[in-house]
Amino acid sequence: MPNQRYGITFPFVDSKEGFFLGLNSLAESEIKSNLIHLVLTQKGSRYFLPEFGTNLIKYIFEPLDMATQTSIEREIRDAVQAFIPNLVINNVEVKSIDDIRLEEQTNPDHNSLEQNSFNFTGSREAEYSVRIRIDYSIGDDVFETKDFVIINL
Repeated sequence: MPNQRYGITFPFVDSKEGFFLGLNSLAESEIKSNLIHLVLTQKGSRYFLPEFGTNLIKYIFEPLDMATQTSIEREIRDAVQAFIPNLVINNVEVKSIDDIRLEEQTNPDHNSLEQNSFNFTGSREAEYSVRIRIDYSIGDDVFETKDFVIINL
């Protein structure tokens, strides 16, 4: 039986098997790719599906207070509920770079978990960025898979 492929990886990578783009071979990695794609797509950018995505771009220059954090979380939860209904969002954590530095100072064993991090900003913009961690689970109560994604905006 040939290897099952579920869809294009996101962020896009070259294929090692001779395809044009890298393809997911696990259902869990396809769901993670779909989540990253949904969160980073700006609403209105898809012609025949204008409600697909989020409007996180509008929060870039907003103060990172409790209202903005709640709005970012609501934006992500609403988009996931509409377009990936089998995905359960367990937690959305929004932190500034100052919060992250304070956490690293208080916990020297802190692991930034860069393997699950998708950077939307460069190193110069990191000072002004926001880190969004989305903890999610897939499946039913018997066979449940938990994972997370970190997006730097």
